Amino acid sequence: MLLDKKISVTFMSGPLDGKILRFDQPEIGEESVVSIGRREGCDIYLPFDNQVSRLHARLGCDSLPITSTESVTNPFVLMFWLEDAHSRNGTFVEKEKDPLRGRVNLRPGTLFRIGRTWLRLDIPFSFDGDDPLF
Repeated sequence: MLLDKKISVTFMSGPLDGKILRFDQPEIGEESVVSIGRREGCDIYLPFDNQVSRLHARLGCDSLPITSTESVTNPFVLMFWLEDAHSRNGTFVEKEKDPLRGRVNLRPGTLFRIGRTWLRLDIPFSFDGDDPLF
């Protein structure tokens, strides 16, 4: 049974409101980084928002191994982070009035703002592609 493990980010405002982008979860012990900006080639591309820098921010996911049990082999936990990439207008999380300084941990369900665009880190999910529910 092959599982399709995804991380998703949902647009919560702007012309793409409601659109969901999906990215592969990193393998256990690895990290994946999603680039966010106005530059073509960014993983989350925001050409419509003139408050967004070419490379504005990075959203990362670390897949960390944890202790196995008799019932669970190869368990892991996903840790998420967000950092501003020295953007002109800053990166904001939830209702914070001050822009990010350095890297901050995020939990699934967190809203963050890049320029004028609100995004949400969704709860990660894994599913079997043959499951009729998906």
